[in-house]
Amino acid sequence: MEAVVLHGGQGTRLRPLTHTGPKQLIKVAGKPVSQWVLEQVRDAGIKDVIVVLGDNNPQRVVEYYGDGSWLGLRIRYLYQGRARGLADAVYRAKNLVGDRFIVYLGDNVVPYDIKRLLSFRGSASILLARVPNPQRFGVAVLKDNRVVRVVEKPREPISDLALVGVYGFTREVFDVLEGLKPSWRGELEITDAIQGLIDRGREVTYDVVDGWWKDTGTPEDILEANMVLLDRHATRSIKGVVSNSRIDGRVIVEDGAQVVNSRVVGPAFIGRGSVVRDSYLGPYTMVGDGCTVEDSEVENSVILDGASVAGVSLRDSIIGQGSRVARGNGKPKAMRLIVGESSVLEV
Repeated sequence: MEAVVLHGGQGTRLRPLTHTGPKQLIKVAGKPVSQWVLEQVRDAGIKDVIVVLGDNNPQRVVEYYGDGSWLGLRIRYLYQGRARGLADAVYRAKNLVGDRFIVYLGDNVVPYDIKRLLSFRGSASILLARVPNPQRFGVAVLKDNRVVRVVEKPREPISDLALVGVYGFTREVFDVLEGLKPSWRGELEITDAIQGLIDRGREVTYDVVDGWWKDTGTPEDILEANMVLLDRHATRSIKGVVSNSRIDGRVIVEDGAQVVNSRVVGPAFIGRGSVVRDSYLGPYTMVGDGCTVEDSEVENSVILDGASVAGVSLRDSIIGQGSRVARGNGKPKAMRLIVGESSVLEV
């Protein structure tokens, strides 16, 4: 069985973080969001993956994952180009998948045993979760324990059961996709494809995901995903150099990283080649690769690769790749920041 991982979209709700690259490559808890997806697929026993790329610097995805062998996967790439909807992205994989395959949105984090989905009945299977804001999602209507209707981002509340971005399909879905028309949003909707199967009398099964899951579409979602994944997966692993410092709890210090005259309280992650000096890193903080944190206090924040922070106090913040945040003439005060890539900010 193959997995189709969708890696397109413009990430408009995450700008300026996504001006120069796809949102799925934003790191949380030490890894890009889509790497969490790919490792989950691999751990379910699927080795063949088709990654469908959009038009937001797709080469960065290819450069990062390559052929997938370093993850124990065989990755092939398809270029969707301009986004025309999830259904269009799935249809492009028609000649690369077998009789049954799964589709996983690369910007979703769904802690679910994918193995349970591999043997689904009928023509399709969907994962659902109850949400307080169903207008943000495709939703499903159930009757007599059956899926009878699916609607993309309904204007009127018809259900609080959202599709969480993981699907199982047979090749029957391609027959529906060939006749699909754009929705009122101008896109080919995956929900319309599922509804088309239902209208043809095909069985669509479902499972309800209990507990936390996340569509990482906003800065708040990124911070929450980072927090939950660190809480679930962080271990105490000190591979770098710790000098005259205190490390409390589950903290990952990767190879080549240095922690000097500092205190770090886990769960936290410090990436390869990063330097934390004369600083305090509080819980739920991720420092990416090649970063510098000096004379600062940082808590519940994501500092992406190559960024530097000096002389500031940050909380609930995201610092974009290659950006620099430094204290100006005023006294440092706690603040909330979302800083795009390659920026310079004095505070």
